[in-house]
Amino acid sequence: MKLIKNQLVASLLFLSTTLFYSPIVVGFFGDDDDDDVIWQVAPNNYLKYSEQDVSSFGGNEHPVELDEKEISDALKSLTYQDKSFIQGEVLTQVFSISQIKILSKEVLKGLKNAKPEQDIIFVLPGSSKKLLVLSRKTFIAGRVFYKEGKLNIILGEYNLERNEAFERVLDPGDTEVIAYNFNFGNRARSSNRFKANIIGVTGVEQKNVKGSLRKDWFVIDVKLAADSYLADKNKKETPITNAEKELQRQSAQIAKQRREMRVEMARMRKQMEQKSSSSGGASAKSIEERITTLDQLLKKELITQEEYNSKRKEILGDI
Repeated sequence: MKLIKNQLVASLLFLSTTLFYSPIVVGFFGDDDDDDVIWQVAPNNYLKYSEQDVSSFGGNEHPVELDEKEISDALKSLTYQDKSFIQGEVLTQVFSISQIKILSKEVLKGLKNAKPEQDIIFVLPGSSKKLLVLSRKTFIAGRVFYKEGKLNIILGEYNLERNEAFERVLDPGDTEVIAYNFNFGNRARSSNRFKANIIGVTGVEQKNVKGSLRKDWFVIDVKLAADSYLADKNKKETPITNAEKELQRQSAQIAKQRREMRVEMARMRKQMEQKSSSSGGASAKSIEERITTLDQLLKKELITQEEYNSKRKEILGDI
């Protein structure tokens, strides 16, 4: 009996301490208004309708119909350079493949029925690498709306680590009844949860509000971003043909010849300056040698006919 009492006291103490210090306030999952829910499978895995957080930006362009595949490809184009302890900087997608699959399908459905004064808020679970092998369970939360012909996504939470110790105390049976309270992002101020610069891609930009770049706010021209993503993907996946390889080889050869030509022209110029300095002028023989050298350069296609004519005129002018 004394042992049970001590365990209860210890649990209450741990709970009160965690509640006090934890940045996450939780509640217990109950029934939601069916009119607000677009999709939900768990207390912290859903898309819902919500009133606009700030009305001063004007109403949304809802309802709107988009293409699910284009939304998916546009979201895949959102990438940034992330720092890895082992690998250094690595190219990372903002959303995981599983998150993109859910968002592209459910955002499409939500925007089709949304009202101008409504946003779509979302919470999706994920994971991020802690070390080479270990990973941590995380959440990503934000809001979505369509405005001025573009899809807007504001991130309120990004890779927010789950408080698993806290969950074990409140939900020892792992019945998933704990519902976290999340920051869903705000039009008026940045959450500072996402701090990276998106890799430049046509059709995607980070919002500029009154001269300040909002890294947590993505503005996406869905079709343009999707087309850009597919074009880049096809470019990377398409093998180089033999004809393209030959073209690259010839381009490299021409570039090399031009470099050699510039070096030779510089050498000739220096030589002529030295001869002019020592003799007080160009002799008939030196002019003949210079024209002969010029003829050789043209024959080897190291200079163009236009360059040849110009230089020949210059040499003859020294007579």
